[in-house]
Amino acid sequence: MTVTWRGALSYALVVTVLSWLTGAVVDLAWQAVGGSVGTWVTTWLRDPWSAVFLVAAAVTLTMTRRLTDPLPMWRVPLIDGSAYLAVLLVCAGLSSWTAGDEAPADSAFVVAILALFTLQLPAAWLLSAWRARHLETVLTRAGARSPSARLTER
Repeated sequence: MTVTWRGALSYALVVTVLSWLTGAVVDLAWQAVGGSVGTWVTTWLRDPWSAVFLVAAAVTLTMTRRLTDPLPMWRVPLIDGSAYLAVLLVCAGLSSWTAGDEAPADSAFVVAILALFTLQLPAAWLLSAWRARHLETVLTRAGARSPSARLTER
């Protein structure tokens, strides 16, 4: 069995966009209580790296779901959660590096910690577990190999 392109793309978009929105809303609530909503706008809305992260995470999760076998279900949040976190770290590190930060790796891990506190990462894990049960799969032909088997042969 393999996941369809449409199923993989809808899965990736739901996980990526809803988890990002969860993080943005929780951070907005924190910023509103603290009285500095301007920081939130520059961090979440005006930062071009937010768009880069959304696109990169959606593409990564789509390809991950398409190229790996859909079963067992417990494996999906582990693999996709790791991929989501890796994309978050890379995008945050590149953003810090382009801004001239002397320690972009440290800044990337600070962003990952903030993603835990704003519930962005937990939302991604929960959405991944929920959407994994609703993936569209198709049977492969009797002699055909799954996409993950084709990749391991190379």
